[in-house]
Amino acid sequence: MRPEGWGLPRRFDRAPVVGGWSGPRAAPGRAGPEPPMKIDRLTLHAVPMAVGMDLTRYVAAQRIDPQLETLVVRLDTACGLTGWGEVCSAPPYYAPALSAGARAGILHVAPLVLDRDPRQVRAIIGDIGAALRGHGNAKTALETALWDLAAKAHGLPLVDLWGGRVARRLPLLGVVRIQSREAILASLATHRAAGYSRFQVKLGAAAPEADIAAIRMVMETLAPHERVWFDPNRGWLPDDAMRVLSAIRDLSPMVENPCETYEDCRRIARRTGLPFMLDEAIDGPRRFIQAAEDGVMDVATVKLSGVGGLEAARAITGLGALYGIPMRIEDYYGTGILLACVTHLAQTLPENLVFGLYDYVSPDVPLVSNPLRPENGTIGLPEAPGYGLGVKIDQTVLGTATDTLRSDGR
Repeated sequence: MRPEGWGLPRRFDRAPVVGGWSGPRAAPGRAGPEPPMKIDRLTLHAVPMAVGMDLTRYVAAQRIDPQLETLVVRLDTACGLTGWGEVCSAPPYYAPALSAGARAGILHVAPLVLDRDPRQVRAIIGDIGAALRGHGNAKTALETALWDLAAKAHGLPLVDLWGGRVARRLPLLGVVRIQSREAILASLATHRAAGYSRFQVKLGAAAPEADIAAIRMVMETLAPHERVWFDPNRGWLPDDAMRVLSAIRDLSPMVENPCETYEDCRRIARRTGLPFMLDEAIDGPRRFIQAAEDGVMDVATVKLSGVGGLEAARAITGLGALYGIPMRIEDYYGTGILLACVTHLAQTLPENLVFGLYDYVSPDVPLVSNPLRPENGTIGLPEAPGYGLGVKIDQTVLGTATDTLRSDGR
């Protein structure tokens, strides 16, 4: 017996068939078959996001305060299924893309999505890739919605469509912003009280001496089971990186993407021999392979829109398993839709390959009414997660659509 709440919509069910799906059948009391399994509507919504502008190494660029939003994609079929996806594009001082490009990219490829069978998701995504180079932000939102819809069409949670759960609970990471010594220690204490044991400490907005002092202070507070890494957000010149990392080499800290380019990060990793996490430098599967083969990446951050979309991220997680490289799976920002997506993906991996996830759920933007809940510094899907992503959308938070396209052109 399936757990309560796992049923398909009343007017839609599987017909008995051996070895596959026979298509929708008529519900009792209805004349004729259900409508065909086709995507007949694509809708976009722009939901404003309240992302704090904390002190970062981008302080000069932050004089331009971009109004961030998450672009939500809704795909509907004629037989009553709905798929959801989202992307919150990073500010252009952080990533080489504008949020307007996500909307434009999705509208550009919409004719390749409408009137298609959502169960043929790989073919649809292949057509999108052939028609739209780059635009990882557009692909992230659209591919998430397509996979959510495909899993619902097959009557499965997305994690099961992708092969099933391996990990059960996954570690969350706590972000420690650039701030005073006292505030850093207070932030660590707050995260620890919530059960967190993995911490990303931001650096790069002050002189190298201040970063050296911050690293030493944090490393002295660590418990044996805790993991910490230090993130200058590409803010160090190679000279800064060598100066800082040479001064704290005895502590063997992990540093995250300290320099602007992959080549500079590779040079510093080789010269210092310290543990390295690469983030923005990983811009796709090929770069992941290069970094793994170069031996300069102990941990990888896989940002969906930064690596080319959800499909590219899925390819990278397979490579991570092959090379034995733990990964953070995330995107720049988002809501409960993104959290559900990265959790479904991460739970297809062994726990030791998931270095940490970020909890995107904020009370300021309660877009998902049933978000995944942290538990003692971990996250995981419920035993009965529902079909697809399993998210329920609050229509009042979603607001009015910016664009609606239909397969019949209306």
